[in-house]
Amino acid sequence: MAGDTLYVAALKGERLWTVPLGGGSTKAEFTGRYGRLRTVAVAPDGSLWLTTSNTDGRGDIRDGDDRILRFPVR
Repeated sequence: MAGDTLYVAALKGERLWTVPLGGGSTKAEFTGRYGRLRTVAVAPDGSLWLTTSNTDGRGDIRDGDDRILRFPVR
């Protein structure tokens, strides 16, 4: 969670959910782009760190899997 936004990684849905806790619409981001997203964490600088989980036999293996991804502050 960062500020009033909750972030949820979805293995099966292969997306990152952003849930505004103060109202507004839930958004699906990165749908299918990186495969199964296992973990999301917010760093002290506000950037998001995500991990993928595609090589456990349940996802489609992609070049460079599994990865730790960082997305800068928006």
